[in-house]
Amino acid sequence: MFKKSIAVCLAAAVSGGLTPASAQEGGRAPVRIVVASAPGGNIDVLGRILAEHLSALTHQNYYVENRAGAGGNIGTAYVAQARPDGQTLLIVSTSHTSNVHLYRKVGYDPIKSFTPISSLAQSAFAIAVPTGSKYQTLQDFVADARAHPGRINYGSAGVGQGNHLGMELLKSDIGIDLMHVPFTSMGAVVTALMGAQVDVAMLTLPGALAASDAGKVRILGVTGRQRVAKLAMVPTIREAIGHEFDLTSWQGLLGPAGLPDKQVADLNENVRKVMSSPQVVEQLDRVALTPDVSTPAEFGRFLSSETARWGKVIGDAKIGVDK
Repeated sequence: MFKKSIAVCLAAAVSGGLTPASAQEGGRAPVRIVVASAPGGNIDVLGRILAEHLSALTHQNYYVENRAGAGGNIGTAYVAQARPDGQTLLIVSTSHTSNVHLYRKVGYDPIKSFTPISSLAQSAFAIAVPTGSKYQTLQDFVADARAHPGRINYGSAGVGQGNHLGMELLKSDIGIDLMHVPFTSMGAVVTALMGAQVDVAMLTLPGALAASDAGKVRILGVTGRQRVAKLAMVPTIREAIGHEFDLTSWQGLLGPAGLPDKQVADLNENVRKVMSSPQVVEQLDRVALTPDVSTPAEFGRFLSSETARWGKVIGDAKIGVDK
């Protein structure tokens, strides 16, 4: 609920005028950026920021089109079937590389059906416990989990969601066994954690920061390679327990397969300009996102490695949403 309230406010601040009804600039057709989720989330906010600034930079109208449903598969399949003319783009996140392993049919291949353009942004997760928890440090939590396999529970936003898969990756990597308690949303997980209905959870940074500032949760560690500026005193997992672990929530930009090289190169250059602007950096910081831009080839390799990574996690944990 914290994440949603922050995101909705920012989305409203940046979405003005970005609709298909806007006049075409210079005779060029507007470009839709499909967001395969409902308005208000981080991906939607990122899409609206990107659309606003690409429109200003290129004098061509970019706008967000939300196509939610089936865990993101509806909007993603729509773009996979679009003409590769540069008029339809897609913002993706971790689920793009995990859904193919969670669902029997997604309607696309996460690699072959798309043209990589660039990564966009990333954000670490926070490992948090209720303020009344006996765990004062991440070391306390890990030691107790190893001493009592299966006794400690963790909450997630639902089977196959990013923080569910992230905790399963953590379990596998550091050798602990926890009991999964799925909820229906990240807001519900935060509420349950604040009420000590679950022992621990992997939270997105906006929700974790809001709950921590309110004195309702204690953040034990962050999942990225580096500390988070707004949580400067909180260690990474590597720092806390000496185990290499790197997990971030990420977003990137794709087009349909077959997008011409010239269009890809131009889009990548424009995305770099937008994502490096101080105004965009500040807007993203409000929702705890950090710009992270790559070349098309780098993003393509990243998508392949992430698809393989989550395939192993999901297979080993025997997770399925629609098998």
